[in-house]
Amino acid sequence: MNIKKSAIHQMTWKEVENAFKEDPVVIVPLGSMEEHGPHSITGDFLAATEIAKRVSDKTDALYIPTIPFGNSEYFRGYPGTVSLSQETVIRILGDIFVSLMEHGISKIVVFNGHAGNGPAVDQVARNIRRNHKVMISSIDLWQTLSSEKKSEIYNEEDPSGHGGEPLTSIMCYLYPEDMRMDLLQESLEVNHKWENFEIENFKKVKLKDSSANLYFNMEEISVKGIMGNPSHSSASRGEKIVTYLTEYGTELVEKVSNSNMKLK
Repeated sequence: MNIKKSAIHQMTWKEVENAFKEDPVVIVPLGSMEEHGPHSITGDFLAATEIAKRVSDKTDALYIPTIPFGNSEYFRGYPGTVSLSQETVIRILGDIFVSLMEHGISKIVVFNGHAGNGPAVDQVARNIRRNHKVMISSIDLWQTLSSEKKSEIYNEEDPSGHGGEPLTSIMCYLYPEDMRMDLLQESLEVNHKWENFEIENFKKVKLKDSSANLYFNMEEISVKGIMGNPSHSSASRGEKIVTYLTEYGTELVEKVSNSNMKLK
């Protein structure tokens, strides 16, 4: 009895060998383990796992286990955060990609669930292109929501930001029993000033009509670890976001599947 399997870690090596003969797309989900405010669980890598699974169910893609840790340096002041150095993330990604390519895989899509991993993905993808002549594709999952899509889903002033949307609603949908929305208080104070600088985010301050870089830790911006607004987050909102991200990821995987990612 042949049962379609998508998770490589739930297959025997003979099943993997046969699956790899079909020239499949392999999804590499990335995440992090870090604070997301007092109300949300630290294991947000679980969301990237779910998107990878759902996209694989809708396509012929395979996926590997999510790398649960990322470069979360600016959240290290909060218990539960496990941060890897940038060098470690780069080496892990490089080893994973090469291990897959050694067995004929040339269609790799990264589902990145943590912005801090982005620079490492970029660097490794370019190294793979240069040294192995293979194009790597990736998406930053939580940054794929357009302004129009946000307006449609949120129906309020954009509540996006760390500890806010979209992850609070996503987790309310996927892991409602683990969320602690009762720990949210009315006041979501964010410090917008440091010395004589106006803070934009973890690494940017406003200067004239542009930005300069300064490198903040989260507790210097928000003691509670929240920069967005999770007040109106909900499971129903999270379901809409997950559905959209699944559709988006599915379209990317199908395009990669129909492309030749090997360079001459």
